[in-house]
Amino acid sequence: MNADSAFRMGSTHAVCQDYAVAGAFAAAAQSDGVGAPCRPYVILSDGCSSSPDTDTGARLLVKAAERLLRESGGPHADGLAGLHAEAARLALSWAGLLGLRPQAVDATLMTAHLDGGELVVGCSGDGVVCLQTADGALDAYVVSYPDGYPAYPAYAHQPARMQTLADAGRARKEVTRLRAASAGERLRSTQVSDGGGLTEVFVVKAADYRFAALLSDGVQSFLDAGRAGLIPPESVLPELVSFKNTRGAFAGRRMKGFLKDCRRKGWRHGDDLSLAALHLGG
Repeated sequence: MNADSAFRMGSTHAVCQDYAVAGAFAAAAQSDGVGAPCRPYVILSDGCSSSPDTDTGARLLVKAAERLLRESGGPHADGLAGLHAEAARLALSWAGLLGLRPQAVDATLMTAHLDGGELVVGCSGDGVVCLQTADGALDAYVVSYPDGYPAYPAYAHQPARMQTLADAGRARKEVTRLRAASAGERLRSTQVSDGGGLTEVFVVKAADYRFAALLSDGVQSFLDAGRAGLIPPESVLPELVSFKNTRGAFAGRRMKGFLKDCRRKGWRHGDDLSLAALHLGG
């Protein structure tokens, strides 16, 4: 198993407000003295473009979540929403110590880690979860807010802001499932459902997949310069997660190669783009 992450600034931004990390829980000694296998994790955050200092806030949020993941050894699925909320509380506290306004932590939070044989993924705010089987089939979940106002994990500690969104009818969340049953098949929407709560949690059997990838909503900001139109994530995702191998910085290499291909085709991403991926085996 391996984990890696990468992020790039969008063409419309002066500073990158995405941040991502990858790591592994330290092996614990078993009763026979043999160390347990390391368990990889990935975390990413996407700061709000219209709020101040969210490049810093996104980093604080990721580092808070990483600290909590390491301290807990990775929570069960039913504890993940609480971990995201606690990470937001820590990040808000650290932002205050730095003299930043609370709006600096207006940022999404996505995490993925292993809990026994299960892959546990959490998404607070918007983002994309993409799962790939050994034979190349893809399962993707696009978490979005149709009115363009994501509910950030910091809102767990700012109920007035959350209520303002709800009162204005802007708190609606959708989860769209995309599916491609084979490597050569195009991703297609198979289901759209309403999300619930600040954190959307996905749990799958890790052995069923070779890769799991988390992506910020920048994956939905690609433009075709020749046609002056948005490129749907159904076209972007299969190329972006087509990892060539699993050694070292495999996500960074794929991001670099993918963006090189984009330049050749006249594609560009207006929003920041982050990718954090787990190789699960196979």
